Amino acid sequence: MAEHFLDQYVEGEKGFLAEPWYNALGDCIEYHTANEAVVADRIDEKLTIYRSVTTNKPVGFKLKDVQAILSRYGCAGLAVMSLEQNKTLISVAAILLAAYEDGPPSIKRRLAYANALLPPENPFSIPVDRICKSSLRQTV
Repeated sequence: MAEHFLDQYVEGEKGFLAEPWYNALGDCIEYHTANEAVVADRIDEKLTIYRSVTTNKPVGFKLKDVQAILSRYGCAGLAVMSLEQNKTLISVAAILLAAYEDGPPSIKRRLAYANALLPPENPFSIPVDRICKSSLRQTV
C-alpha cells in the first residue's frame, strides 16, 4: 500500500479514535463515532450533525462557538471530575445543553441535540487544559 504524503508529519499509532476533539483554531468541538463518509446536516448556527452516507444515522457532530459558551457559563460550571483519571474534564454534554439553551425551540433542533447527546462508548469529555483558557478556569 502506498504511503500518504503527510505520513512523515504524523506521530503515534495510526487508526481511528472515537473521542471528542477541541479545535482551538476553529473554536469548535468535533466528534465522530465511526470512521466513514458523512453528510453534514446544519441544524443551527452552532450545531452540525454528521450523518452516515450509507445509513443516514447520526455518527458525529461539530459544535461551534465553544469559547463563547465557556465565557457565559465558566469552565467550573461545565466541569466534571474523572475518578479514573484523577483530573478535571469539561463535559461535552453540558456544552451541548448550554448551546441548545441559546437557540429557539423547535422539534428539529431538539432531535438533533438529542442525537448529539446519545451515550458514546468512550468518555464524553475533554481535559480542561485543552479547552479552557486560564482566565476562564476560575476554580475548576
